[in-house]
This record gives sequence, structure tokens and C-alpha cells, in this order.
Amino acid sequence: MRKRFLLLALVVGLGALLAWLDVYDVDPVAQDPTARAQEPSHVVRNATLALFDESGERHQVLKTTQLTHTPERDITQLTDPHATLFDSQQRRWHFSAEHGTIDRRERLTLSGSAQIRAPEEGWKLDTERLHYDSNTAHAYSDLPVRLQQPPQHMQAQRMDVWLNEDALRLTGNVRGYHPVEVDNEDDTP
Repeated sequence: MRKRFLLLALVVGLGALLAWLDVYDVDPVAQDPTARAQEPSHVVRNATLALFDESGERHQVLKTTQLTHTPERDITQLTDPHATLFDSQQRRWHFSAEHGTIDRRERLTLSGSAQIRAPEEGWKLDTERLHYDSNTAHAYSDLPVRLQQPPQHMQAQRMDVWLNEDALRLTGNVRGYHPVEVDNEDDTP
């Protein structure tokens, strides 16, 4: 009987020891919640996104070689984005860059050789970072810009473009080259 009692006490003691060790066991590979917040939930290659306005008119088409969405940060990263934006008159504006992001306010930020081209007007604007608010159709840059419509060109420290209002504003140390047009009329009788 004494052997059985000793064996029972040993089993209970060992169980208690294991339970105590399990409670105070520190997992050496604990997950870091901040690292999880950086993990993307969606990665899409060669994506094309089309956005429509309230009246059903197409107002934005975005193509990218890779789209990565991180829900914890509520941000979408773009690789080699090319956007075609349509203003209220359905004119096309082409935006491109090396990288881009779309934030929770649906603001598109393009960086690395960012560019706007207005093919109908024949001009092009270059900068390193460009922001576009699709709700107001307003594009702007706080970095130096270069506006070209050959043979003329201009530089400035900041730029604003309102697509629906057909307005462009350059500010801060604005400089440019505007050649005089020569009138080639023939004066012969």
C-alpha cells in the first residue's frame, strides 16, 4: 500500500511540476505584433484598377507591375505605377513614377521620376514626388518641378494642378525659357 501511495504522490507531484513549468514557460519565438502589422495581406502582380465616379463615368485607371496592400497600416504600395486620370471633360492625363502609394484617404503619391503628361496640350511635368487627391482632382508637388512644352520650359519649387479647372500654378523661384515666335510672312508682291 505504501508503494502505491508513494507512486501516486510521485505522479501528482510530477503533474504539478509540469503544470507549473507550462505556466511559466517563455516562448523563445514569440510573435511581435508590430512586425505582423508590416505584413501585407494581398500581393497582386500586373494589376489594373479602374475607378468610377458617382455618375458612373470612368475617372481613373491605374496599372502597376505589383500592388501590395497592408491592412494594419491601411496603405497600398505600387511598383512602376502608370495612371490615366480623366477630368470632368473626360480629357486624359497620364501620371507615372517608379513607386507609388495609396493611403486611407485614397490619395495617390508617386515618387521617383514622377511625371504628368497632358497629351492634348502637349506638355509634360517632371518632379521627384507627386501627390494626387482624386476627390478634388488636384495634383501637387512640394519638390522642384520642370514643366516642358517644347521648345519652352519652366522650373519652380512647387506646383499645383487642378485637372477639372484646367489650372496650373507654379510657385517659388519660377524661371523659364520662352522663345519668341518668328513670323515668316512673304512680303513679295
